[in-house]
Amino acid sequence: MQRTRKSGRKEPPRVYDRATGEYRPVPRGTRTPPDFAACARSRAEARRRHRRRALLLFNIFLFVAVLAVAAALSLTVLFRASAVRVTGSSRYPARQIAAASGIRTGDNLFLIQTGRAAAKIKGKFPYLGEVSVLRRFPSEVEIRVAEEPVCGAVAYGKKYIVAGADGRALEIADRPPKGCAVLKGLGVKNARAGAAVEFTGGGTAELVRTVSDAFRKGGLDRISSVDFSQPSRILAVYDGRVTINFGLPSDLDYKIRFARKLLSENIKPTEKGTLNMSVAPETDKAYFDPAVAG
Repeated sequence: MQRTRKSGRKEPPRVYDRATGEYRPVPRGTRTPPDFAACARSRAEARRRHRRRALLLFNIFLFVAVLAVAAALSLTVLFRASAVRVTGSSRYPARQIAAASGIRTGDNLFLIQTGRAAAKIKGKFPYLGEVSVLRRFPSEVEIRVAEEPVCGAVAYGKKYIVAGADGRALEIADRPPKGCAVLKGLGVKNARAGAAVEFTGGGTAELVRTVSDAFRKGGLDRISSVDFSQPSRILAVYDGRVTINFGLPSDLDYKIRFARKLLSENIKPTEKGTLNMSVAPETDKAYFDPAVAG
């Protein structure tokens, strides 16, 4: 029996012969003829990639151009202020507030510096505590204002500083405004309308702000004066007839609620005297010492 020898050499590549209808070996030293269909597919795919890149670049250019045109129109033709409207309540006329902002009809809404306009208004009108300048598209500007709550009047030489709840000097007047509490026992180093009041004692401004905020939030109005001479013994005169001793400026919310209840339910509207609230948080008791008639 003869054994078939296996050659270690690979079979030569074969190509299809159209004349004979058979696959024949490719002679050695020659290259396989190119596949024209594959070449055509490759060229078509390359053209498609090129068209996709060109279309993408065109779309990007078109998008940027549209944005540029829109921005140019927004800054030159569109969104111009046709009205400047002032909302909120204050002692200042709306026309003066609008004029102080520096905003004019015809100004572009995008170019208006709202923060700067608000600062200009607040600097000119000290009694304004909150000022907001808002763009109202497509063609309006709203200036929203609110007055700063008055804390009290502090003696300053021969005049009085009307202090706001935020610690600023709202006004320097010859006498305390009507219904404004007089703040006693305070030394003032420097004061200027619209700027923070500089007190002589350290921590004084914070103490005044704490007591004033507690009175306002607790609804304790009709306060004639507050004496800060002794920080551990805050004295407030209610309605010009009852001196309330709050003691330390701690637990003020509780002391104020308790005092309001006593003033409305237990102390007659015509009675005068001293109401001691200094130990109320510890004992849940207050003491009223009526003034001796004379």
